[in-house]
Amino acid sequence: MQRLPWAWALRLAVTLLGMSLSACGFHLPTGSTIPPRLQGLQVLASGPAGGSLATAVERELALDGNRSSPTAPVLDIRNAYVSQRIISISPSTGVALEFLNTLHAEISLRQGDRVLLPPEPLLLEHSFSYSSSNPLATNVQQEEDQRLLFREAARDILRRILYDKGLRDGH
Repeated sequence: MQRLPWAWALRLAVTLLGMSLSACGFHLPTGSTIPPRLQGLQVLASGPAGGSLATAVERELALDGNRSSPTAPVLDIRNAYVSQRIISISPSTGVALEFLNTLHAEISLRQGDRVLLPPEPLLLEHSFSYSSSNPLATNVQQEEDQRLLFREAARDILRRILYDKGLRDGH
């Protein structure tokens, strides 16, 4: 007879956990967050960093179960490039210690001749630093930082598209 309250409490805890996870936007890996209208989204990109950014977006879409379709809307990423500047220099050695990578691009979404999301700027910044005692690590750190920058940009782009009320509601 004493097991009954524990079973009831466990059932209540699991129910509350399920409700709180669903309220915060949690999705099972198999549950797509892409609205049906945007399923099969294609990605086109231009600019020196366009290919890397398009690959990052396609990777994020694939994680959500999206498979590109020729009849689906097209995400257009234009003039994507990364600029870099030094933001910190060692006062004792004069060696650059910290850099700021900035990703610049313009994104839009269209289906055929119809504009679903007008062109808007994309600007993301990411700083990285390195130890002046190991200058050879700088290139590796820079490459890793750019991969992280592209991944964050891909997620930002998809957030903009997925949370646009007009795109979500199908208007």
